[in-house]
Amino acid sequence: MAFFPIKRSLTKATRFFRPIVAFVAILLVVLTYATPQALASDHQDTIFLASRLTAADLTDLFVFESPTNPKNVVLVMDFDPLIVSGEKRPFEPNVLYQFKIDNTGDSIEDVVLQFNINGKGSQQTVTVRGPSSPIKVGTTSALLPVSWTGQLNQTFSASNGIKFFVGTRKDPFFFDLEQFFKIIPDRNYNIQPNLNPPFTVLTFRPPGQAKDTLAPFNVHSIIVELPRKLLGKGKIGAWITTSVRTPKLRNGNLAQIERLAVPALNELFMDYKDHNNSNLQTPTKDASNQSQFIKSFVKAIGRPQGIADAVISVAIPDVIQADLSKANGSYFGTQLGKNFGGRRLKDDVIDVTASVVFGNAVTGITAGQIPALTSDNVGPNNANFLTAFPYLGNPL
Repeated sequence: MAFFPIKRSLTKATRFFRPIVAFVAILLVVLTYATPQALASDHQDTIFLASRLTAADLTDLFVFESPTNPKNVVLVMDFDPLIVSGEKRPFEPNVLYQFKIDNTGDSIEDVVLQFNINGKGSQQTVTVRGPSSPIKVGTTSALLPVSWTGQLNQTFSASNGIKFFVGTRKDPFFFDLEQFFKIIPDRNYNIQPNLNPPFTVLTFRPPGQAKDTLAPFNVHSIIVELPRKLLGKGKIGAWITTSVRTPKLRNGNLAQIERLAVPALNELFMDYKDHNNSNLQTPTKDASNQSQFIKSFVKAIGRPQGIADAVISVAIPDVIQADLSKANGSYFGTQLGKNFGGRRLKDDVIDVTASVVFGNAVTGITAGQIPALTSDNVGPNNANFLTAFPYLGNPL
C-alpha cells in the first residue's frame, strides 16, 4: 500500500480547522496544491489539513444504535469536507483511516477498524482490516491483515454480519458556522494569525435568519454497521484517526496526523493555534491537555468553574462514549442518562454544548448566562438522511 508523496490538486472546496506546521517538517514532503477557499468547523482543523491534505481532515464521528437491527451498532467517520455538488473528488490512497474502540475504560484502543483506498480514478477500491486487536496502540499504527475489499460508493458485506459503505454522502452536520466565526473569529483558519478579539458579537442569528453553512456540501464517509459484540459488552469509548507514512517511521508504520471524537470540543474551547498539539496526542493525554483549555475558556467568558467541571466530566477524555448493553440513548446519555449514549446523525450537538456552556442546562448554574448563545437556531434537515443503511443522505 502506497503512502506519500501526494500529488493531487484540490478544488476551492475545503473545511474546518487546526494548526499542523510542526508536522509538515516531519513529513519532509513537497506538496503542490491550489489555495482553498475557507469555510470550516472540525472541517479545516489545521492549516496543513485545510490547505494541503483535506483527505486526512476528519469532520465528524457518529456512534449510534442500528435503527434496523437492535443487535447492531453503526459507526460513521466523515472526512475530506466541503465537496461541492457535482464534484467528483477522488479518494486519497496515502491516508490510513481508523475507528478506535476502548472497551476497558483506560482510553487505549482495544479494537480497531482500518481502511485505505487503492488505486486511482474510477478503478479505486477500499481495503478493510479488522475489527480486531491493534498491533500497535497510540499515535503510531501498524497495518492489520486484510479482511475484505470492496468498491467505493457501493454497500458491501462481510461474512460475520458487517456492512460497509465508503463513498461520497451529503454532509450530515448542521451549524450556523458563519455566525460562529463572527462570535469567535480566532477559530477561523482562513484568517490566521487572527487579530480580532472574540465575543464582540454575542448572539447567534434568530430563527428564520440562521443559516446552515454546511447545507450545500458533501463529504467523504466511511460507514460500518456491525454486531455490538464485536466491539465489546458494555461501555466503550470511540474515536477516529488519520495517519500517513513518514520518513522517521520504519517497518511500514504510520504516524497519526489527526484525531477526532467529541464534536465542537476543540473548536469551541481551544484557540486555532493549539489544535495540532491535540491532534498528535491520544485520549490518555486529554485530562492534562484539553481540560486546561476548557477551564480557561469558561473563566474568560465570566462563567463559574462549575460549568467547566460539568463539561470536563462528560467530554474528557475526548471519546464518544456508548453503552452497548443499552437499547437506546441520547447524546452524552452514557454519562448523564445511563443509556446507550453515543451520537446520532440528527443529534443537535451544537445546541447541547452551547446550552451548557452559555446557559444553565445540566448544571442549573445561572450566573453569567449568555442566553443568545445557547442555540444556533439550526436543526437537522430530514432530506439529508436515510432510514436504511448507509443512513447518510445521497450526495448533492
